[in-house]
Amino acid sequence: MRTRFSYLFSALALFGLAACETTDVDPIKASERPEETSDEAGLWLQMDGAERLLKASAIVERDPALNDYVRGVTCQVIGEDYCNDVRVYVVKQPYFNANMAPNGQMQIWTGLLLRAENEAQLAFVIGHEFAHYKQRHSLQQWREIKNAANASLVFSAGIIAAGVPDAAVLGDITLAARLYGFGRGKEREADQLGFQFATDAGYDGHEAAAIWKYLVSEVENSDLERNRRQIARSSIFSTHPVTSERIETLTAFAEDGEAGTVRQREYIATTSPFLAKWLEADLVRRDFGENIFLINHLIKRGEGLGLLFYRRGEAHRIRRGEGDAIRALADYRKASSFEDVPATVWRQIGDAERTKGDGAAAMAAYQTYLEKAPEAPDRQLVKSYLNKLDE
Repeated sequence: MRTRFSYLFSALALFGLAACETTDVDPIKASERPEETSDEAGLWLQMDGAERLLKASAIVERDPALNDYVRGVTCQVIGEDYCNDVRVYVVKQPYFNANMAPNGQMQIWTGLLLRAENEAQLAFVIGHEFAHYKQRHSLQQWREIKNAANASLVFSAGIIAAGVPDAAVLGDITLAARLYGFGRGKEREADQLGFQFATDAGYDGHEAAAIWKYLVSEVENSDLERNRRQIARSSIFSTHPVTSERIETLTAFAEDGEAGTVRQREYIATTSPFLAKWLEADLVRRDFGENIFLINHLIKRGEGLGLLFYRRGEAHRIRRGEGDAIRALADYRKASSFEDVPATVWRQIGDAERTKGDGAAAMAAYQTYLEKAPEAPDRQLVKSYLNKLDE
């Protein structure tokens, strides 16, 4: 019986080895497409279908000026030869994220644009994502998954045949850890190459680590414990290098280079028109600690202060923690001293003062609100408040 299992295991092992594909691939060339019969072509075909759905989706930001700007930065980073190979989509999602598909589809999420301080920081993220594309990391990962699956089948069958079925689970976990370890290696390579792409395009290398330092600080101020734990976590299932390692590495890269351009004024001018809706979307994440930290960070720029103090007031009002009502009213009043304040701030001041029992202050705020927003959809409700207060 034991001999039969040995033969079975050997046969499966040969099958698995025969099915393994090389993960040693050359970087993709400009304008290159995979051969039609290759597994890479299959990956591209799947991503082409996903891209068609994305392109028609409501989550894609259509604003021409913003799209032209982000595409311009992309072409600056990746170079003229590859510019037509990459399609960039600005995606309306409040999280810090960007990704790159093997067929040349790049997504930049609005949560990232909200948090980047300048064009240079955006450029380093774009460089990182482009490195994944150029090095064909998706193809490598796909082949590693298939090879690992074959190896897992062989390992599991051999162990079960030997009468130790529980060990098969351990084998699968070990192979998964190895697979995701390869993922971390690719991330490190993308950091290194992305840094080179961005600095070769003239951007200041110090901004590469700066954006990660900010993200660490934001997460450390999260209201959610699970988010705060992620910063220090080093898991075999994490595909990215530990954040502290990434910051140290990028900082070291910058020390050996020359100062470059940052282009903060251009970045702020392009993204400012979207600040209100991006901040509103960020609040939907219900992490008030991170949201308030982000707003405080933006306040330091000294621009758009009416909107920013209003949004911070909204975060305090919705959170409803101890002392938040007082903080919200203070923020609303601060916001009302700036010209760019949304008219809605006067409605919120009116509600807060009415709750406090200060009828005169509430009436004054409501009246100002109706003067500034005569066509407001809630004007009849506000008028009813004024009538009750007048009585």
